[in-house]
Amino acid sequence: MRVQHLQSATQIIELGDVKLLTDPWLTEGEYYGSWFHYPPFGDAQIDALEYDYIYVSHVHPDHLSEKTFEKLPYKKPVLIHNYDAKFVKRKLEMWGFEVIECNHGQTYNLSDDACITIYAADNCNPELCGKFMGCGALEKKMGSTQIDTLAVFECDGEVILNTNDCPYALAVDTITAHRIHQKNIDLLLVGYGGAGPYPQCFEFDSIDLKTAAIKKKEQQFLDQAVNYIKLVKPFAYAPFAGTYILGSRLSDLTDYRGVPSLLEAGEAINQALAVDPPMIKPPVKPVGILLEQLDIYDVSQRKLIKNTIFGAMSYSDYVKKISSYPLDFDKDDWDDKDLELLIKKAAQRFHNKAKDIGLVSNTRLVIQTEKIAFELGTRDDVVYVALDKVLCEPFIKVIVEHNLLHRLLRGPRYAHWNNAEIGSHLKYIRKPDQFERGLYYCMCFLHQ
Repeated sequence: MRVQHLQSATQIIELGDVKLLTDPWLTEGEYYGSWFHYPPFGDAQIDALEYDYIYVSHVHPDHLSEKTFEKLPYKKPVLIHNYDAKFVKRKLEMWGFEVIECNHGQTYNLSDDACITIYAADNCNPELCGKFMGCGALEKKMGSTQIDTLAVFECDGEVILNTNDCPYALAVDTITAHRIHQKNIDLLLVGYGGAGPYPQCFEFDSIDLKTAAIKKKEQQFLDQAVNYIKLVKPFAYAPFAGTYILGSRLSDLTDYRGVPSLLEAGEAINQALAVDPPMIKPPVKPVGILLEQLDIYDVSQRKLIKNTIFGAMSYSDYVKKISSYPLDFDKDDWDDKDLELLIKKAAQRFHNKAKDIGLVSNTRLVIQTEKIAFELGTRDDVVYVALDKVLCEPFIKVIVEHNLLHRLLRGPRYAHWNNAEIGSHLKYIRKPDQFERGLYYCMCFLHQ
């Protein structure tokens, strides 16, 4: 087995004679134009890809990128979890791909010697992944959504475990229940960062408080990676996914995301494991692998092959370049006469969802653009307010660009609140500074 790292969570995994492409996101400007790679991955590199299957772990655009799927050279079968909600399946089929749905924990044979087993990471909780709005449309009483998956790849007795974006607390029950941790894992692909809006999109009373929030978030996700390694005890582990930067006019937020660089993450994980090392077969300790663009890890030979060809511009020059790029909604031309009806319908869905989950909150939700502002609660109707209104606590103010609000109010076909917050398009001011899960969940339904 061999793994070639392409970008973020995108790999080519060779299982004997079978090549599998994972979570394709190789284009620029995902999440409505704000997410970019460094170094970028060129169209010629995409055209040169060779693979027999594609595996998609979950719905987020940095794993299920429409822009990337449009550019892929071959429409090979796509393996996904058999979700109750068929959103991922319908999307892929709409793009012209054959979809193979795999039941939870049921092995799918790729060849006589190679297979994949997909497991749903259950017990979804947005607080665990650094997001605020839940991703799943099936959440009942704020319970399970099965929004993410992890996968086990096996070939000739060698095993790779890919945890994707699954937070440790989300996946540990699945791993132990299916005894995945008792397999001899040759390589663990483990996430190390959270892609939510906190803290870069939140207002803080001081820079010291914001800096503390950055450090706390970094440590939270590094601890999760360490916990995975201690549980699974792989021969080797490679931090991956989460390697994105922000572009367009949001580029200044990159340094405030609470996401370390890949190199920093590897060093921090190595240091943590040096203090309390998990032993495979004493005195053997798991080996940290730094997989950068086009690097290959040969699982069979336990050898890292570094890419020696680099042609990208410097990081600072690239950031300067993408900072001038427009966002996807910049050229939209909406009629503001539509807003009154859109807001009315959105507020009704918000209230219906609050009633459905039994949510009663005194917190006011305020949505503000450069042109309008309106507020609503779980028990009263929407009202328009002045842009400079002094708000009484408790409240959550969400500041969003006017064109994007038009998209969000029109529904997920145009834009989704969850993707907007992951893309750092929403600015939050909340007093008091506390997380009301039900309120954020209902906000996902604030559309017609």
